[in-house]
Amino acid sequence: MKWETSILLLVLLGFAEPNILHSSSSDIVSTTNPPQCSTEGNLVDIATIFFAQFIPEATYEEVGKLVKDFLADFEKPVANEDPKDCLKRQLSALLEEICHEKDISEKHGFADCCSKAGSNRLECLLAHKRRSSAASIPEFQIPDPSQSCKAHQENPVIFMNRCIYEVSRMHPFLYAPAILSLAARYDQIIFNCCQAENAMECFHTKAAPIIKDLRESSSINQHICGILRKFGDRTFKAIMLTKLSQKFPKANFTVIQNLVLDGAHVHMECCNGNVPECLQDKNEIMSYVCSQKDILSNQVRECCALPLRDRGECIVGAENDGQPEGLSPNLRGFLEETKFHLYSSAEKDLFLARFVYEYSRRHQELPVPVILRIAKGYQLALEKCPKTENPLECRNKEEEEINKHIQESRALAKRSCGLFQKLGEYHLQNAFLVTYTKKAPQLTTEELIGYTKKMAATASVCCQLSEDRQLACGESAADLIIGQLCARHEAQPINDGVAHCCDFSYAHRRPCFSNFVKDEKYVPPPFSYEQFKFQQDLCQAQGEELQKKKQEFLINLVKQKPHITEEQLKAVISDFTGLLEKCCKGKQEACFEEEGPKLISKTQEAF
Repeated sequence: MKWETSILLLVLLGFAEPNILHSSSSDIVSTTNPPQCSTEGNLVDIATIFFAQFIPEATYEEVGKLVKDFLADFEKPVANEDPKDCLKRQLSALLEEICHEKDISEKHGFADCCSKAGSNRLECLLAHKRRSSAASIPEFQIPDPSQSCKAHQENPVIFMNRCIYEVSRMHPFLYAPAILSLAARYDQIIFNCCQAENAMECFHTKAAPIIKDLRESSSINQHICGILRKFGDRTFKAIMLTKLSQKFPKANFTVIQNLVLDGAHVHMECCNGNVPECLQDKNEIMSYVCSQKDILSNQVRECCALPLRDRGECIVGAENDGQPEGLSPNLRGFLEETKFHLYSSAEKDLFLARFVYEYSRRHQELPVPVILRIAKGYQLALEKCPKTENPLECRNKEEEEINKHIQESRALAKRSCGLFQKLGEYHLQNAFLVTYTKKAPQLTTEELIGYTKKMAATASVCCQLSEDRQLACGESAADLIIGQLCARHEAQPINDGVAHCCDFSYAHRRPCFSNFVKDEKYVPPPFSYEQFKFQQDLCQAQGEELQKKKQEFLINLVKQKPHITEEQLKAVISDFTGLLEKCCKGKQEACFEEEGPKLISKTQEAF
């Protein structure tokens, strides 16, 4: 998992005509004298990110008015103001401005939030942001070079502010430091490409692949915020402790612990939409990391020679450092602690944190959730075994159970890659479709295809790696996909089984979903021939379109018959394939009208 996600470059813009890019909002993009708490980026861009992320449906002109009014209020001087107080005043002024413009707040449904004050208003706005969807906002495309180059040349400041607005509203959970880093990099891309002999080719070469990275980074940020919100600060710190210990195994426990505490605070502020403090804290933690560069790793030393905005990307992208020499593989001393059950809550947390640190730096090949499952197993054993008649026998038995977490995960990775090698990506996705339609038949066809396509794509990437890296790759990707499914459940409940797996334990979410076979409470909808009406457009479909139509048939079949066996499924698919071959060679419409109902009747009788 990546903790700082300033790993992006992006091409967008070109969404509006040049005269809109230079509209009345231009008077907000000006040189100002901001208070001393101003951080990376100017106040205009900071405010633009804040308003566009909280009100993604707002037009650029509406956001521009909010920014202009915020600046007019906030930039009034305050004598001898402490920088921290200034940051708090920024957030307060930004929140106040959303509600001050009643036309905008009422238009976008913030009346209820605006009746609240302080942290209650912020939490209400955050809940509104989680419920709203950027799906209604069109995906940006590679811009027309001539239009974009002309607009950038005429007024690069306005052009880049519009860029920040577009990215922020399309990705309301993307962290502000990543957005500002993106804007700076995009500015350089457009400058270079607009001078290139073939601007369009330059744009596609340098920018088109980055759109995918942007989407993934936004998804990671949303995932992190979901973990913080659902499982709290303690679980998130455990995740960070594991990952940082794996990345910097030569660093001592105190340095890692400080990074965890500071990093958790940064993520909390970013997830709460506190753009000013998110930026400030990000700069402070980068400064701390670089102050410890000789302790952490040689790669960090190289990253810290870069400009501040590029350091996070460099550090996150760096490979895990090598283990220190002489690191003993034996950690049995932790399990042999006999007084753990007598410790205070704080002492237990510190003991377990030291265990996670030591275990993680020795097992860089294991994914974070697996290590956290192991840590939980050790915690239970430490609580239980000293109270038994034979503590040694208990410890040995519990250690065997703990090791099963690794064995189960490795077996799953091996089985999944075996299926991928046997079936290929498309047919593996179909296998996932059957499995997840049974688990969550309430999901739409598009949602089921979307989630399972990501699962199959994960296999196509992870199964190409060496065997020792497949587990971490697969389980980490599964963690993200399950996080997206759980976010969907939070916004619109799916079923009790999904609820249990999403809410029970972060570390055990993936095993829970693996063991969750089907929704036993699901009642199939009344049978309708319209669901299975075969038409001649099946014969015109080619490539991905045809594959998708076959998948739609598969999903409808499983939703109608959730207890279908593998043998029954193979028979129906064989009959369906035969139907296509027969009808697409002859008089298509007449054939489908005659043979289609026969196939459905045969299928119903078989069940």
